[in-house]
Amino acid sequence: MRRRGRLAGAMVSLGAAAVLAPACGGLYPQEPTCGAKNTSALILTAQAVPSATLVPCIAEFPSGWSYDGSRIGSGSAQFFLNSDRAGFHALEITLTEACDVSNAIEVTAAGGVPGVRVYEEPISLPPTFRVNRYLRFPGGCVTNQFRFATGASATLALEAEQALSFVSRSVLVKQAKEETGLILCGAEAPPCPG
Repeated sequence: MRRRGRLAGAMVSLGAAAVLAPACGGLYPQEPTCGAKNTSALILTAQAVPSATLVPCIAEFPSGWSYDGSRIGSGSAQFFLNSDRAGFHALEITLTEACDVSNAIEVTAAGGVPGVRVYEEPISLPPTFRVNRYLRFPGGCVTNQFRFATGASATLALEAEQALSFVSRSVLVKQAKEETGLILCGAEAPPCPG
């Protein structure tokens, strides 16, 4: 009887770990889609970086691009896009409080978001296209890491950029309150405890 009790306790512990692990920095399967009815992925992303006034999201996928999961943890949130032409994890999008742009140059982004400054850091040019694009704004920074398969056209970066947008944290604060009754703390909301 005692052995069964320990086994049951171990199973409960394993089950709890399996449920809680994704909330502690594991891979999160839901797409962070702009304007989605279920905003849990966006709310988790916003809570990971409470200072960020903007949260990156997927507006619409260009042909050949797909979502491949998110990694959300304290201080950062990341999601990955695959391309049928540029490869697996061809674009990694990471939200953090700040980013180092000392090796990048500021560029003018066509159709940019007000208050967002854009920097680019070329790593390598075709045939193996690798570029970091930093989007800095009050309280946060999004790093878009383009890591294309050898031979993929650099113009695919323009397609990928069209897939991405932002949602204001204030919108998510309101949605979190309406959907869950909970307060999303941080920028444009009550301060986080501690």
